Amino acid sequence: MDNGYSILSGILTLVGTFFASMILKHIISLWIESRNRLPYPPGPKPKPIIGNMFDFPTTDIVEQYTAWGKKYNSNILHASALGSHIVILNSLEDAEELLDKRAHNYSDRLELPMVELMGYGVNMAFMKYGTLWRQHRRIAQQNFRLDTMSTHEPIQSRRVHLMLKGLLDDPDNLFTLHKVLSMSIPLEFMYGYDVKSVDDPFITQAERALNISAEYFHPESTLINFFPVLGKIPAWIPGATAQKVAAKTSRILKNLETEPLDLVQKAMDKGEATPSVLSAFIEAKRGTPEFEEEAQVVSQLALTIFSGASDTIISAFESLFYLLATRPDIQKRGQEEIDRVIGRERLPEFGDRVSLPYTDAIYRELLRYWPPTPLAIPHCTRADDTYKGYFIPKGTVIFPNVWAMARDEKLYSDPYEFKPERFIDENGRLIKDTRILTYGFGRRICPGKYSASATLWLTIASTLACFNVGKARDERGNEIELSDKFVYHTITGHITPFKCSITPRSQLVPRLVEEAVAAEQFEIHHKD
Repeated sequence: MDNGYSILSGILTLVGTFFASMILKHIISLWIESRNRLPYPPGPKPKPIIGNMFDFPTTDIVEQYTAWGKKYNSNILHASALGSHIVILNSLEDAEELLDKRAHNYSDRLELPMVELMGYGVNMAFMKYGTLWRQHRRIAQQNFRLDTMSTHEPIQSRRVHLMLKGLLDDPDNLFTLHKVLSMSIPLEFMYGYDVKSVDDPFITQAERALNISAEYFHPESTLINFFPVLGKIPAWIPGATAQKVAAKTSRILKNLETEPLDLVQKAMDKGEATPSVLSAFIEAKRGTPEFEEEAQVVSQLALTIFSGASDTIISAFESLFYLLATRPDIQKRGQEEIDRVIGRERLPEFGDRVSLPYTDAIYRELLRYWPPTPLAIPHCTRADDTYKGYFIPKGTVIFPNVWAMARDEKLYSDPYEFKPERFIDENGRLIKDTRILTYGFGRRICPGKYSASATLWLTIASTLACFNVGKARDERGNEIELSDKFVYHTITGHITPFKCSITPRSQLVPRLVEEAVAAEQFEIHHKD
């Protein structure tokens, strides 16, 4: 009893101290603002002390921030909460100037206490800008540069072909097949680990962690982010829901960080390891003084690639099949291009990409129309800055609103229409603008963007070559209409679940797919 009272008393004291510090921070912020000649960017009027704490949207976030831009007649917006500053960027021009050209000042991350408690602090995407992040970035660049993509291609081809076979065997299993595809590629490349089904323990653990923690990635999701001292409340205390979530998620993520490394080391000891990023590192570094420290970095990066890539790729796959089902005109044009360039007697290969501009345009438009990360992971300023006559203080959280940028009429005509031809010039060639906004900005741009691009492109080309995708029908033969509602899940968005019809384009398709899968399995066996 006394122990419980002491804990509660200590927590209340810490909370009181924190509130006092917030009030002092707010007073200092007001004093700095009064001395500063430049205003903050436009935005909702803050209330004393709490600022705009209750003005931030909790649903349809990117649409609400886009509406703020129209309301305040500005593409750069400002709000505050308890003395902290938030800036929303609705235009690509501002994002490129601040996040790309001034990357030295805009590459930090907001430190969210809940994200740290859940164990995601070891994820490169959420790391603070510093030495540890640079170590992760260096290794990522070594393994995911454009000129290293040929090492990924055999894994990507094999996994896409296995997905095609799965669609032939059980087309109703579409979304499970996509999940296996998106997770198996980083697992095999980073660990040499062969995923057999969606019930694989690594997949189920990663999915469980994501499902448990999904609602806690936004700053306003829990008071712990505003009052970090609350994170010290023991998980066993009634009502400590966020603390329970953090405890469960951190245990799962720690297992996902250490278990694959142990498996790879044991396989290497037996001479049974499949080549991978981890096995190559262990072979080069095991026994050296720096092995333990660097092994942890590589393991954490592997977890970042595995857990970070999968949900965004799944989102893109879902959107692809929705759009193929609802836009037969686009599907037909893509199939005509593939038939003309490749024919129907073989499957698409990576070398075909340069000869299939419309298929590549579908890929670009897919990620523009429904960006998997509609509101990019926020950046954070490392020093005071001024821009367009506005003051941006040190520590300001910067939200790039990718959704708004992708729907900017100055950049894209008819932005609310799905039009792959916007990326094709009058000569039938792809336009030179290759930027995919959903991959992010500056030094925080997605390190796996080339690998993700290749996987998505081959999936699009292979699906068009092999299948006709349409709307599913009910028991009376009537088409089932699909909802185009895009729902945010953690930092990614997903189209509302739907059913569709998937049928082979010809009797030749099953043989082509079977032969491709058999040849790749033989090659693996032959290498062993």
